[in-house]
Amino acid sequence: MVNFEHMRMHPERPKIRQIRHAAARMRERSFAVVPTETTYAIMMLCDAFSAQKAVRELRGLDDHHLWSLVCHDVSQAAKFVKIDNQNHRILKRYLPGPFTFVLPANSTIHRRVLNKRKDIGIRIPNHAVCNMLLQELGQPLLATSMQFIDQNIAAIDPDEIAKHIKHKDAILLDTGWGGAEPTTVVDLTRPEHVILRQGQGKWALV
Repeated sequence: MVNFEHMRMHPERPKIRQIRHAAARMRERSFAVVPTETTYAIMMLCDAFSAQKAVRELRGLDDHHLWSLVCHDVSQAAKFVKIDNQNHRILKRYLPGPFTFVLPANSTIHRRVLNKRKDIGIRIPNHAVCNMLLQELGQPLLATSMQFIDQNIAAIDPDEIAKHIKHKDAILLDTGWGGAEPTTVVDLTRPEHVILRQGQGKWALV
């Protein structure tokens, strides 16, 4: 049964009952459209495979898509990816903030999430709503940008987002218009760090 909710929230001081309700929906395997300091993102629990399938169809994603693992802090991220001392310093310096760092995934992440990939992006947003949701859930979330299948930029208007997902089992956490500039994506799996996408974050080699 389709159960879509459009929840309007204060961007800095959301009501705790709203956060708890959103977390409850996600535990029931719904996906959520969540604001971050860069763009709106689609997020779901890592074992919500039906939600992942729905998001793949919504976004037109293939098996090689790089998911992001949205974490509350670096310590939580370290449970899911391999982080050496140098990369740990990088994460501590740049996060939370508008970066996604690609790192080797460990066996904690289900194969159905990774499909044919061996890496995943680590994201620690700097946004009150997202942070409160992560704290309430107590576990990381799988994420990808909220982007319409026929466009190459992130969706910024919550009302337009609602039109595209109202037929899905989903919840929209609406804090007003979002940003259009995504995170800067840096690949830390190689000996020399490579910027895969230049976004809002300003990268300087550590």
